[in-house]
Amino acid sequence: MKLSYIPYILCGAFICASCNDFLDVKPVGKLIPTEVTQFENLLNNTRTLNFHCVDNNGGCGLAFFGDNIRISENQAKYYYHSAFVNLDRYAAHIFYEPFENPLSMSYTWEYGVYRAAGLFNNVIEGIEDLGMAEDDYARQVIAQAKAGRAWSYLIGTLAYGPSYDPSGDNDKQTIVYRTLASPSDPNPQLSTTGEMFAYIKEDLDYAVTYCPDFVANPCRASKSAAYALRAMYYMYMRDWQAMYDDADEAWRLGLETKGSVDKLLYDFNGFYYEPDESASPAPGEDVELYLQLKSEDGDTDFDKSYSRENLFYRTAPYISESVYPSDEYLALFDTENDLRYHLFVLNRKGYATTVGEETCDDGIQLYNRRSNKTLENEGITYPELLLMRAEAQARLGGSHLSGALADLNLLRKYRYDNTASTDLPGGASLTQDELIDEILKERRRELPLASYQRIYDLKRFVYDTGKPWCKTTIIHTIGTKEYKTNVDKNSFQMQIKNSYIKYNPQWGLTEWEGTWDPKSAE
Repeated sequence: MKLSYIPYILCGAFICASCNDFLDVKPVGKLIPTEVTQFENLLNNTRTLNFHCVDNNGGCGLAFFGDNIRISENQAKYYYHSAFVNLDRYAAHIFYEPFENPLSMSYTWEYGVYRAAGLFNNVIEGIEDLGMAEDDYARQVIAQAKAGRAWSYLIGTLAYGPSYDPSGDNDKQTIVYRTLASPSDPNPQLSTTGEMFAYIKEDLDYAVTYCPDFVANPCRASKSAAYALRAMYYMYMRDWQAMYDDADEAWRLGLETKGSVDKLLYDFNGFYYEPDESASPAPGEDVELYLQLKSEDGDTDFDKSYSRENLFYRTAPYISESVYPSDEYLALFDTENDLRYHLFVLNRKGYATTVGEETCDDGIQLYNRRSNKTLENEGITYPELLLMRAEAQARLGGSHLSGALADLNLLRKYRYDNTASTDLPGGASLTQDELIDEILKERRRELPLASYQRIYDLKRFVYDTGKPWCKTTIIHTIGTKEYKTNVDKNSFQMQIKNSYIKYNPQWGLTEWEGTWDPKSAE
């Protein structure tokens, strides 16, 4: 696949760059060459943010492999019909292979990873061609582009291949590491997991060195975000010491820039719903569905990309009324004290339809409406950073365990009812594995319900054989039917589609043949 859409992105980016939400503060008192400024403006573009593991209707098919979502019998029969535009979600849930239609386009590949990479490559190559790559300001712009490219390629590598195996050869071919901006240049060979991780590391090393201390909007990487991204990279590499070092530095820089923990985390104890007498929920529904979420400190930015909790913002999948949380997911919450449950897990009318003379109705269902009340982020948030630092310390064990528990309890202070102690009950007496398990449960509660993130966690947990957080099988039940799959090194991987294979014969891949029909597998 040649990236023939890059010229259109190049034109569109200058048009979109006027959006004030995406403009960073320029250095004062320095003459910036117009050309560098224009290349920088390519970064002020929503096309770097969207469609990473997200389909054309804002959902994430990968997420339906996992254990956070369930599908009802009525949905399976009527909602996910054979002509449903996003049938890959259903295919993933019943473990049909391939879960995406090989004959269609891939939004993750074309609109997500490579459209974003096209913009970043134009910035990097363009500034280098100007001969200004050693200019201090130009280095900051290049560093932000490399941070964005590294994240996009990391997400793509983990989507199309296994998680990194520190004890393995990591020779599975995944995606293309493309650094050329011109669409006339052919694609190189597919890179292996090991090769992609090496390339990504180079970009992240540059980013932590040259990214600016401050950004006006976290759609672009600050130095704190760059360290957090490299901590995430080390998390998938399972290098716990390096993960801790970078997560610790990212948190320190965040505090240094913002001033206090209260500027990095929202205290859900101060969140409430503004009463509205005109709200009219259906019988059995919670009125909060139709009320405006408010914060006692007057902050109204929790539904904006520049929310105080967003360290590196990327658009999370939209959670529609068709997405039911699984019973296992809901059981994770302390229903008495977890404010995420009280604020966002709400009763709402479920799926209902009439087909001919047959009417089906799922009745009132529990939904997680956090993504509808706030703007969720699949990049990196400060709460996730804190949990990454906690996990790294817990994995290291020994004297680090107290720090891991302190980080976990710090987040709980902002998420649990503070009329009593918010500390993890019995936390000080937990074994190392028990503490890791509690941190990973908190991570699952905190991250978006229906994004790729839970799937990538399941993939990396494969190497924790015998641990309570490592799953060897996943079972989905729809009505009386049970669908089961083993979780191993080759699980939950996207396939390169026919149209990209056709125009890249150098990859040596064979186009898929057959009839793609997930409904036939019921």
